[in-house]
Amino acid sequence: MVHASSILLAAAVGSTLLSAAAGALAYVRTRERTDSAGAAIAATLLLVAAWSATLGLQLAAGTTATAEGLLRLKWIISLPIVTTSLLFAITYAGYGEWLTPPRVVALAAEPAAVGALVVVNPNAVFLAGIEPRTVFGVLVLVGTPGPALVAHLMYSVVAGAAFIALLARTAVRSSGPYRTQAAVLCAGTAAPIVTLSVFALELSWLPPVDLTPLGFGTVSLVLLVAMTRYDLFDVASVAHETVFAGLDDAIVVVDDDDRVLETNPAARDAFGLDGDEIGADAERVLPDAVVESGLLDDDGGDNAEIVLDEPDPDIAGDGGFGEQVPDPTYFEATCESLGREGVRLLVFRNVTEQQRIRRRYRAYVEHSEDIVAVADADGVLEYISPAAEIVLGYDTETLEGEEFTDYIHPDDRRSVVEQFAESLHRPGERVHVSFRAEHRDGGWRVLDGVGVNRFDDPHIGGYLLTLRDETRRDRYEQRLRVLTRVLRHDLRNELNVVHGYADVIADEDGDAADYAERIQRSAERLASLGTRVRGVDQTLRRTDHGGRPVDVTRVVGEVADRTRDRFPEMTVTVEADEAVAYADELLATAVWNVMENAGRHHDGDRPEVSVTLSSTPETTELRIADDGPGIPAEDREAVESGHETQLRHASGLGLWLVRWIVDGVDGELSFVDGEEATAEPIDDVGTVVVLRLRAADAESVPTGSIDQMDPWDVTRARPQRTDGGDDDDVDPFDPRVAPQPPDDER
Repeated sequence: MVHASSILLAAAVGSTLLSAAAGALAYVRTRERTDSAGAAIAATLLLVAAWSATLGLQLAAGTTATAEGLLRLKWIISLPIVTTSLLFAITYAGYGEWLTPPRVVALAAEPAAVGALVVVNPNAVFLAGIEPRTVFGVLVLVGTPGPALVAHLMYSVVAGAAFIALLARTAVRSSGPYRTQAAVLCAGTAAPIVTLSVFALELSWLPPVDLTPLGFGTVSLVLLVAMTRYDLFDVASVAHETVFAGLDDAIVVVDDDDRVLETNPAARDAFGLDGDEIGADAERVLPDAVVESGLLDDDGGDNAEIVLDEPDPDIAGDGGFGEQVPDPTYFEATCESLGREGVRLLVFRNVTEQQRIRRRYRAYVEHSEDIVAVADADGVLEYISPAAEIVLGYDTETLEGEEFTDYIHPDDRRSVVEQFAESLHRPGERVHVSFRAEHRDGGWRVLDGVGVNRFDDPHIGGYLLTLRDETRRDRYEQRLRVLTRVLRHDLRNELNVVHGYADVIADEDGDAADYAERIQRSAERLASLGTRVRGVDQTLRRTDHGGRPVDVTRVVGEVADRTRDRFPEMTVTVEADEAVAYADELLATAVWNVMENAGRHHDGDRPEVSVTLSSTPETTELRIADDGPGIPAEDREAVESGHETQLRHASGLGLWLVRWIVDGVDGELSFVDGEEATAEPIDDVGTVVVLRLRAADAESVPTGSIDQMDPWDVTRARPQRTDGGDDDDVDPFDPRVAPQPPDDER
């Protein structure tokens, strides 16, 4: 028959072997962990193995002096187990950040102090006495607990309860194998707590021996099963530490009551949490931006954009007293159900840098004066930058979804469409385009740029267009071409006159004075021509601004009155409605050039000019008709088309000047041949010049005089310069300064 003492001794040996094996396996499983959980559990199990071995040796030594020394050693070995067990539980439960050096020292203080008392045992404070007693029929030494030992036993029971609470909380918050592991650890720990509590109570009907090492042997057996059957520490290390705690994304787990179950270090850093938020109301501890996003309202599957420290748009500059406003932090947040009722996983990905880059490039596009647009294969605008409103007058909402080709001038549309159609199946091909686009006010803008086939780019998926407003450049180049042609043509004509009369003077003496006067007039015209051309160019540089409200009725009346003064033989009739239109200070110059042209080139004695001004809510139309020979067809065609060729060009600057002035305020210039003019108030119409301007609100007209709208003083008479003075003092548009050539030279 096996004696009970042999069973007790075998149990001590078995506990030693199980604990040593579990400790060794735990060390192997956890040696690559970055936290202290593996070291803590391995140290605990090895201490338990040493504790069990010492208990077995003490039982075998009986009542000898060696047995008394083993009894004291057994208590010294057991003391650190309380600390190492708590370190494991705290780290395993995910609260490793709480274990600061001062707190670790505090946990180790009690075992260290009690260990000193075991060695010294002053006034029998730890062991009140050691005496031989019979245990299971064997005489062994048993210590009587002193006050310090009783206090230590109570502390150990409380620590064990904390251990179980931490693991139970972990089991509740976890799922799958991780939940099973925590539950196994929690259940296995109950055995040593029971044995320790029984020993502390000193029940008379139980043997007076601390069997806690044998209880820990049970824990070792449970751990061996958990490590071999449930992948204890393997799953925890990968799934919890590496995948959860080591993630760069901020993670928060909440239950069905919106209480925080767990947070990882990234979440604590991002939201300024200190580890005390576990179990707290998520709406209280998480930032307002997270709560207001609605992620906590549903059961998962939602996405949201979270912005922290977003600056108040109503507050500009710094935060007051020179304190800089913090840069906002941007998160892409998702909420997913964990498969348990009401438990959700909130994942916050920091996309601040991507947002900054995106906003930076968006700012480049939105604040650029160039139009950036994306169009599909049919020319439908999928995106267009705000520059479209500056260049073309349309807001982006109006243009997006529209076919951009509808806004291209009919004469340019086909060439643009053909270019893009040819590149449709060639990804990356660049197409240079230049065309006229319709402005919201009815005028035309010259756009020049590049279109790139980006259908292969998933972020674009269409033609990427970059267009620049080249209206000013186009008109300026047009003016240069015309001015160059005028200089070349008129200088050649005038120089031919000079040379012709000079040759006559050389051959004939009788009419030398008359010929000399003709030469002088031609020379004066040549001298004033450069000033005139320079004046046109410098003044028109200030156009292309879209205009401002001008009282057209008043301008027409003033110019008509002064035309009558300058051409007394001319009959000028005006039929004018009250009209206000978008124009500028050059409108008077444009009207004067048309009316003066009628007087200068009339082939009769009593020229007639009629001015008709009508207005609608959208358009103001000014029609100037005369009964002269009419403007030559080649002049009209060149000015109307805006392009001169060697075979087609206007003979002078006057009509071009009118065209440029009208273009500058988004107006339109056209001509009606006399044969087609049937509704004019005069008979035998030569040509009708039509100026169409955009109608404006009468209340927006600024105050000012007609002189402010006549920068070249074209309606004022000035004396002719014959003293060889500076050309800049000569009015280039004064017919008395630039005398007309004889009839045979026209």
